[in-house]
Amino acid sequence: TGVSGMSTMYVDNLREKTLYNGVHIPGHVVQVKKWDIAPVTINTSGSWAAATVPTIANTYAVEEYNFTKIYSNSKVMSWAMGNADPFSSASGHPTIVCLFETGGTYMGGAYRHVRVANDEPLAFNFAGEDPTAGINKTYKLRCHSSNDGIRFGRSANNNSAHTYNVILMEIAQ
Repeated sequence: TGVSGMSTMYVDNLREKTLYNGVHIPGHVVQVKKWDIAPVTINTSGSWAAATVPTIANTYAVEEYNFTKIYSNSKVMSWAMGNADPFSSASGHPTIVCLFETGGTYMGGAYRHVRVANDEPLAFNFAGEDPTAGINKTYKLRCHSSNDGIRFGRSANNNSAHTYNVILMEIAQ
């Protein structure tokens, strides 16, 4: 015979027996880190097209971030957001900002066909996921543009109000 009705459990205090070893609930947030990209100008050369598949080899380094996971089998979700300023003496240039895990896992990117360049910061926002196992991770923010380059955290007037950030969130599996 089955049990009819519902039961209610009340808990005043739930504590792990040892740090990071007790309460491990799949789908729950383990930790969150905010990565602030330092103001930098990245000079780019060569062309980029909307159909180009981004890789570590065909993009330019912006910055790297070391992230230590609590659980090897967890995944890391990412949200990259902010403004970047593609610059050139002309307009109409394809531009991408993207994120990779150091082993080459593509976590996402934002593409724009820049119509106006120089002192015109544009939003390059995207989300992604790193499902690969391991504790010590390095994430690489990369970019490319058919423009002369891209400014992060600044514009042609060196206005540091145009910030760029990446949120990394470890999710238990």
